[in-house]
Parts: sequence; C-alpha cells; structure tokens
Amino acid sequence: MGLITNLNNLPLSISSSLNEWQQIRGAFRMPFNEKDFIIVEYTATVKETGNVVDTTNADVAKESNIFDEDRIYEPILVVLGEGRVVKGLEEALKEMNEGEDRTIEIPPEKAYGERDPSKLRRIPLREFRKGEVEPIPGKIVEINGVPAVIRDVSGGRVLVDFNHPLAGKALIYKVKVVKHLKTDEEKVKALLKRRFRTKDPDKYEIRISKEEALLEIKVPESEMLNQDIQLAKKALAREIFNYIEGINRVVFREELLKQKEETEAKGEEKKVEGETSGNVEKASGNEPSQS
Repeated sequence: MGLITNLNNLPLSISSSLNEWQQIRGAFRMPFNEKDFIIVEYTATVKETGNVVDTTNADVAKESNIFDEDRIYEPILVVLGEGRVVKGLEEALKEMNEGEDRTIEIPPEKAYGERDPSKLRRIPLREFRKGEVEPIPGKIVEINGVPAVIRDVSGGRVLVDFNHPLAGKALIYKVKVVKHLKTDEEKVKALLKRRFRTKDPDKYEIRISKEEALLEIKVPESEMLNQDIQLAKKALAREIFNYIEGINRVVFREELLKQKEETEAKGEEKKVEGETSGNVEKASGNEPSQS
C-alpha cells in the first residue's frame, strides 16, 4: 500500500476524517521547547523502597515524615533547559502537554548519578569532637561546606559519604503539568515568586514597556525591609534579561506614604516617591549593574 501524498485525491469522507484528526492532534499534542515556562506538581519516590523523597504536596510530605517548615509546598516553576530538576524529569516534561499527568521511571544516570566509591572518606573521630558534632550513622553533616552522610563509626574513625543521598537510586515521579505560562507578565511573576519566596506575587505591581525596553516592579511597603528580597533583586534581574525578550532595564520602585497626623481633620497624603538601588540595566557581555 502506497503512502497518501495528496489529500485532494481522497474521497471526501476520508479526507474530512484525516483533517479532523490532524486538527485534534495539533490541538492536543504540543511538546514544549527550551525556555518554556511550565508549572509542575510532582511526588518522587525511590523505586526500590517506595519511600517518598520529594514532593510539592504538603499533605504527602507530612504523611511521609519529610515535611520541612521552611519550604513552601505548591506546584513549582520549571523553565525548560534551566537544569533545576533532574535530567530525566526535564526530558519527560518536554514531551508532555498542559494538563497532562504521567508516572515516570528515571534511572540513576538521569537522576542523581551512580554512586562513586571515591567519594567515601574516613575521618578521625576527634575531628568531629573538636567541632562538637556527635557522629551518628545516617546523620547529614557539612564538611568544608560540602554536605555528607555519616555511614559508619568504628575504630576511632568515621566513614563519611559525599555522594548525593539518592545517588545510585532509580526514582519514580508522579508528575503533572499544571499550566503553561505564555505571557511575559505571567513569566515575570513566576520568576519573582521563586526568587522572592513569596506566596502572593500579585501584590507586586508590574509594568512592561517593550518600547522603552523596560520592566518596572513596584515593591509593596510590607516587603521593603525583607532582606532576602533586597539580596535577590540582582539575581531576578539576570533571569528577566535571560528569559524575557526586549527588556534591557529593570527598575524596582518603592513608595512610602506620609501618615496623616492625628491633629489633622483633613488633608491629602503627601507621597514620597523614590527609586531604590534596584535600577538594573542589561550590559552586553557583563553582569547587570546597579545604579
């Protein structure tokens, strides 16, 4: 049977059916591209044991005894190609569609790598006692700024493992693409939410002007003293320059309103307006500079 190369030569009913199928396929099968912004929810387990090791769901984290009070549990932003999730998960996400969920098995080489015997070290017990650290097998410690797991304590020496705790493990991900972010404003708010660790990015007013190559972010008064935000401004600006086309300058604007005095019956609030040190411009070949 030869290949069909000309739909015009087909009977009307067959041609119509093929056209309808192509339209349906085109509507629902739209793999993502590099730098696409998607919102993802997932739960990851170790294939061998079924133990939950990571999740975006607070209830699942509590049930699995891995709940972290400092973490915000909710679907996360994934910018494809950014490398913030394991390689096997990112590859699978590129082939998924908005609203789709899958169960994915990821081998060690596409997760946290195979175990490397050279990353096992024996350290004298006295070194831990100097630092007032009680070495207990299974405990995670930090040595010279590098996290490691204590595997064994014997003969006055401590066996320390610098492999990732999940190295050598095959993982099972139950994952769903919740949303595909398409507009610049959606993308900026998602980046802002991630960098500033805020639950409510809508309280930041955003103005995008492609004519001025400008993105302006108004910081709410309630967040002005948040030190984490002040430190994150430059990193956020870098991400905006990288992912939002046509933007060469980012301005973080802060406004303070003078409070009415108790003795005043009436009077307009006087606005004191100023631009913070978050005025960041894109520099060709250099880091964004602040003025």
